[in-house]
Amino acid sequence: MSNISSRRRNYLLTPHRRDGLIEWMKSMLMHSFVLDALDTTGADTFSHFEVLIDEHRKMTDQYLDDISQNGKSAFVPSRLKQLVPQVGTFYTRLPLRKAFEAYNQKYGITKRRHICISFNEIRHILNLAQIIAMTDSFKGGNVGLLPPLVPNGSGGGRGANYEMKEGETDDQAIKAWTSMTVTPRREPDESDDSQASGDNSPKERSRNMCDRSESIAIEEAFSLLPERTALPGPKLICFDGDQTLYSDGANFESNPKLAKYLFLLLKHGVTIAVVTAAGYEYQAAKYELRLSGLLAYFKEKGLEGDDLERFYIFGGECNYLLRLGADYKLHAVKENGPGGWMNSTKHMSEAPGNWSESEVKSVLDMAEESFKTAMEDQNMRARIIRKKRSVGLIPKADEKITREALDEAVLRIQSELDNSKINLPFCAFNGGRDAWVDVGNKRVGVQVLQSYLGVPPEESLHIGDQFLNTGNDFAARSVCPCVWITSPEETSYILKSILRLAGVPLMAILNPVDYDDKKQVNGTKDKKGIEKKVDFDEMERRTSRLAMDVFTGEMIPLQRTTSNSRDAV
Repeated sequence: MSNISSRRRNYLLTPHRRDGLIEWMKSMLMHSFVLDALDTTGADTFSHFEVLIDEHRKMTDQYLDDISQNGKSAFVPSRLKQLVPQVGTFYTRLPLRKAFEAYNQKYGITKRRHICISFNEIRHILNLAQIIAMTDSFKGGNVGLLPPLVPNGSGGGRGANYEMKEGETDDQAIKAWTSMTVTPRREPDESDDSQASGDNSPKERSRNMCDRSESIAIEEAFSLLPERTALPGPKLICFDGDQTLYSDGANFESNPKLAKYLFLLLKHGVTIAVVTAAGYEYQAAKYELRLSGLLAYFKEKGLEGDDLERFYIFGGECNYLLRLGADYKLHAVKENGPGGWMNSTKHMSEAPGNWSESEVKSVLDMAEESFKTAMEDQNMRARIIRKKRSVGLIPKADEKITREALDEAVLRIQSELDNSKINLPFCAFNGGRDAWVDVGNKRVGVQVLQSYLGVPPEESLHIGDQFLNTGNDFAARSVCPCVWITSPEETSYILKSILRLAGVPLMAILNPVDYDDKKQVNGTKDKKGIEKKVDFDEMERRTSRLAMDVFTGEMIPLQRTTSNSRDAV
């Protein structure tokens, strides 16, 4: 189900589901492919993209400076804006040529003669360029770049001593990135049931063993660095929930690799925020259920102090802010009064602290009426639910709503709200299986976090899967750099790439050998000094006793199955 809904959100079958910049880049590269010249001209084409983006950034900055100083300015569109009218703001430079060359070295796309570079490959190259741009090495020099760990005298096995080597350049870090384990880039297919059945082939076991070795190497590399070493790169990383950290409609229960990367980022100064459309108000237990495996991992690994308090969740896109506490539970962040997040962000015109309840009600009323009409016109087998700050159009039990019907419902209400006199920010989006209208959006959510935490846009990063104009990550593009993924597996790979490009060596310390699970690195120990391990299977078994309707937030206790009752729910 999750693979299907991801495909439904990201396949580009109609004009409103296209990304203008990527489509334009693809059309430019098509000329070189048709002439069989991509191998010689591809890198130069990406260099030209860089020039156009740099020019666009300069002209945008000049326009904004003129407005701030003079109150007005004559808008002169850049060449890129004329070619791609939908293009927005770039908060950093994008080293596209460097990213293309690294990606091509790894996957050999210029050697193909029958298949042109695809939309998704350009998306991956843009993601890589954005990550490179946010490392200190690309900003100028290699100040702050974590130097590689190299063997001191001995041969580099597990018993070797290691020392810091000075002066790794960004080119060396990118070269090391190309040697990372290749994550399968096959796009999800409706007939794909490999995840459901479980692949236990020797090849899959070997890949999992290598992944485990790499993540252990990252953690051990960090353990050799001075305490509190700041990670070069983004200081605030915001994540979508469904299909980014966990499968669509599921919970974060069993993904130790992704949990480890998030743990390492928190340990080294990065603030993590889950900015999700899931809106359960301040009912912390419901968010904790969605993140049960991740929070259990933090507890077992002994995350503590300031590291814990750098983990946030923003529910309802920008309506309910919670923070992780010393008890490994989520707690509401104070809204009003001194230090309250709403009170301290009222200087922002769109901030929730400035909303009137009458306008909130007007948005929800319009959304509910529009969804009712769309449901009747298209004979949807659906129902409408209304929450405090959102309205949802969801399928009835055991029914599905087509992508086209959901898009129609979303585009209708977008048009109606855009043409109304309501000035509140909103988000109308297709969630893959359902459609929602939220009061507020992720642009506001990310901006509130930036203001509240004191992180500038160029040091913030948003990772999500819905960047088309019917998705709810789309709005975040206007306030920070973004990375567009399509699955939790891609999220894991992006975080591993961030760690690698920050200078953390994957395989410099340990060779890819078979590790005994009882000898995991950097785990906590019990009173007898025995290493403890996070048992995700046990965590899943415990949380499976209680289910939650992800649409409504209703908690549903499940009956336990017994040998005498095989049909129990």
